[in-house]
Amino acid sequence: MNLAVTDRIKTFKELRRNFNLKQSKDSAFFNELSEGLEELTSEEKAGVGKIKKRFDYHREDGFLLEGTVNLLVVSPLLELAGFLDEPYQIRSPFGVEIEINDTVEILKGFIDTLVVNDNLWVLSIESKRSAIPVGVALPQLFAYMLAQPRQGDLAFGLTTNGDEFIFLKLDFSVEQPAYGFSRAYSLLPVNHELDHILSIFKILGKLVINFQ
Repeated sequence: MNLAVTDRIKTFKELRRNFNLKQSKDSAFFNELSEGLEELTSEEKAGVGKIKKRFDYHREDGFLLEGTVNLLVVSPLLELAGFLDEPYQIRSPFGVEIEINDTVEILKGFIDTLVVNDNLWVLSIESKRSAIPVGVALPQLFAYMLAQPRQGDLAFGLTTNGDEFIFLKLDFSVEQPAYGFSRAYSLLPVNHELDHILSIFKILGKLVINFQ
């Protein structure tokens, strides 16, 4: 039986029950968010400033729709991170199928944007309109990330509504796969965190080398 991910997985409880996952309680579980981050170049800083300026201009009129979030924020970030150029490729949207543990049920859905490197998944991205709290998409995106081919022990994701960004991580190296997610990074204030978000993009892109 085929079901939509969005119909079956709406909460963390449903995520854990259907896929035998656990949430990591280790404070160092997601150390990729702080270790090995590099200082942005002057060109990258200028690019981040342009994204912020455009975002503020359009956000003044109210909430942004999902497509606008992708055009104003997600796509420019992918470009600054180098994900639109060789050796990376973009799949958007990308269809996935996930089997429910010990059942004949298959969940289907689409990842909004998937960054790959030679068919290795680098980053799964789920975008929402600004009116939707960014945390709503977490269980859904974790389910999508479970469809990643097991070339590596880790999977990374990002969900954003333009205002805020949350990074996700799955670890398949343990007997019971574990998940964790970051705090929300914000683009709204003057002292925004987009530069840190871009630095995380870059380090996650390099991690895929260890999967090959």
